Amino acid sequence: MSKIYNNLISTAVESIEIVENQVKVVYNSNKEQVYTFNCENIEEFENNLCKELISIEMKTGGSVGKFLHNNIKEGILIESK
Repeated sequence: MSKIYNNLISTAVESIEIVENQVKVVYNSNKEQVYTFNCENIEEFENNLCKELISIEMKTGGSVGKFLHNNIKEGILIESK
């Protein structure tokens, strides 16, 4: 089963798709390129993504691009090559 998050309030990210244990990201800078990341704990990642999206929606802070960057930096998302 997959979930797609689009219509994001983000200048950096067009969409995020979650498929099994992978996260597929399309950035606004190149909408033709899909970046695929492996994620060991997809449920935790999705919960944290939802919290981030809620904080953006409620204008209490948050950034989709920064959220993704931090998850990549921390090794939660590992680029699939």
